[in-house]
Amino acid sequence: MPRHSPPKLLVLLLAVLALVLPSAAGAAADGAGRGGASPNPAWFGPETDLGVQQYTRNVTDAVVGDEDGRPTIYTTAAGDTAVFNVVDILDNRLLRALPLPGVEQVWRHAIAPDGTVYIAAMTDGTGAELWSYSPVDKQVHELGTVPGESSPWAMTTDPQGRVYLGTFPNGKVFRYDPDSRAFHDYGPMVPGQSYVRSMAYHEGFLYAGTGSVGDVIRLDVATGAKTKISDQVPELLGVSAQDVPFAYDMAVVDGWLFVKFAGTQYTLLFYDLAEGRWSEKSVGKTAPTDAGVFSFNQLESRDGKVYVTNNRMLHEIDTATLDSRSTGIPYGTSLRGAAWVDLNDPDLTGTSLVTMQSNGTITAFDVSSGRQKSFPSVVQGSPNPLHQLERAPDGTLYMSGYPGGTGSRFDPRTGRTTTFPMGQAEGMVGLGDTMYAGIYPGGIISAIRPRADGTPTVQTLFRVGEEQDRPYVMTAHEGRLLIGTIPDYGRLGGAMTIYDPATDTRRTYRDIVHNQSVVGLAQRGRYIYGSTTIHGGLGTAPTEKEAKIFVWDDQEQRKVTEFTLDLPGLDTPPMISGLTFGRDGLLWGAADGFVFALNPHNHKVVKYRNIYPEVRNYGFWRPIYLRWGSDGLLYTNVANKLTVVDPHTMGHLTLGDPEEEITFMTLARDAEGRENVYFLGGDQEARLRMIPVRHDLEGTSDVEAAAPRADTRTRAYQPVS
Repeated sequence: MPRHSPPKLLVLLLAVLALVLPSAAGAAADGAGRGGASPNPAWFGPETDLGVQQYTRNVTDAVVGDEDGRPTIYTTAAGDTAVFNVVDILDNRLLRALPLPGVEQVWRHAIAPDGTVYIAAMTDGTGAELWSYSPVDKQVHELGTVPGESSPWAMTTDPQGRVYLGTFPNGKVFRYDPDSRAFHDYGPMVPGQSYVRSMAYHEGFLYAGTGSVGDVIRLDVATGAKTKISDQVPELLGVSAQDVPFAYDMAVVDGWLFVKFAGTQYTLLFYDLAEGRWSEKSVGKTAPTDAGVFSFNQLESRDGKVYVTNNRMLHEIDTATLDSRSTGIPYGTSLRGAAWVDLNDPDLTGTSLVTMQSNGTITAFDVSSGRQKSFPSVVQGSPNPLHQLERAPDGTLYMSGYPGGTGSRFDPRTGRTTTFPMGQAEGMVGLGDTMYAGIYPGGIISAIRPRADGTPTVQTLFRVGEEQDRPYVMTAHEGRLLIGTIPDYGRLGGAMTIYDPATDTRRTYRDIVHNQSVVGLAQRGRYIYGSTTIHGGLGTAPTEKEAKIFVWDDQEQRKVTEFTLDLPGLDTPPMISGLTFGRDGLLWGAADGFVFALNPHNHKVVKYRNIYPEVRNYGFWRPIYLRWGSDGLLYTNVANKLTVVDPHTMGHLTLGDPEEEITFMTLARDAEGRENVYFLGGDQEARLRMIPVRHDLEGTSDVEAAAPRADTRTRAYQPVS
């Protein structure tokens, strides 16, 4: 149930004539521009917690081991506080669910020879940590922080029980010694490459797969010497050396190093460890529409055969010949751990290959009979952080979980939340009777429509293509979608896509502003106005110094102009976003701590206010949101602070805690028809919160009473000199 603050409203007056009008000198100095009648006074009540919107059983990885003589699968459910799960495979019974305080995501698990399970964790402060689970004392233990790294992507162990970690953003390999409890830094595997995404150990050597350009490095763990062994890979994949995608997954099987390369290929290649050469055989797509090879962690052969998921089927690979064939068993996801287990199940004959799905469901493959059987998930999840918030045409609120796998639909009129399967939405927008979402990875555009019972269903419409990966900005104009995207790993140059759902036609324009990505879009008449971030895909460094605004002629399909934002006190902002047209016909937006309005015809700044002058060089990918209220006020999270602005006077008020980072916000009406502010962020990323807005109160507000003071928390209508 939602937790409500005391019913008495903390009445904070936003627009009172005695307070709102700055002096003419102050208005000119800070760009307040023209005056005009202010909107109706607005009062803002205390924050209401609407509760956790989704619990996740989002399982990225798992590993199969043995505990107390029984086959056991270990996994971690991602969330606000990740939960490490120990599941007895034979009974499909949850043995233990152990929270990992401060951890949000676990990318990899590995089991040492003594049975210790190691856990490669990413913290809520974007740090890389190593944890362990002891099958003896049945507890988890925090072992330490990986120095200087934010994410541990790959992990394996050696026969001595030492642990190897591959990291981002410096593309390093570290070794952890459980005896000395110390980390050893082997340094970057390939200078300039940000990721070590996969690894495997074999006879004194660690094999590390990099990204965003895929190389395979052999590391002598005794001397630290590094040797690149992937010179043949570009030819085998049919691409140039700089276009080799991530070496995404890796395993040693019967003397072969299996390496899956991602990107658009999803191809599995084989390296002969004894001969030191690559085989010309491969497993992957047989048609452009195929899915290729899915991810894996453990690969365990039996009778000279090993199994992977390829083109949504379980495939068998003969490790003597590397010939492969489909088993005829459909399976459209990754192998999260894999081991041979006799389940003593009447539906399965003998020993089955056991793995786990993304929701914690255990699946067993009887490869001799071509059957499979799944067992209900017993994994305990945790509150899932929310990654997107947008109002749908029917007035409900849609949210996406992070990482992807679950969406939520909240009805502010009833307080009811419904969850449904959905990928990680970077952007959303409503049009007609449909909600549209831009899904990462792959730059996928999907349509979301509720069934009769209110449960949403998701339909994939298309991929943006053009090496685009993250659709962060989506707006609607006269029946069409305008979509701005960030490119793929290792790529610069975002794109704008225009999609017409009525005709199912689209056009994509890449690199409109050189080497910049599109994070703001708004249209008026024949012209589309866009804004950019200097950042491209992960693993890239910006080549440009300052974000820009561009104007696009929709009829002639060409860029008219591009320009930088000229505001006193604004240096070289890395991102300009939040573009929207106001009732005044001006183009509004945000950069650093500024809210500004442009004349769309001559591109001159008409008014602005540096609301948070202490904020500089703000922004990476996620845009700032500007939302017009029915009361005529402008609601925004400029500089990640929940703020309301009077567009006539540029007076402003910070809502809630000014130190809290608010990442998403929108407006929606409750059961009484009142339009309130809904938002996500801070240290409560799994919870939806609301601030009520009232326009029917009388009397003196707290802000009005505090006006003579030089400093107030609300910062309302204090002119900036």
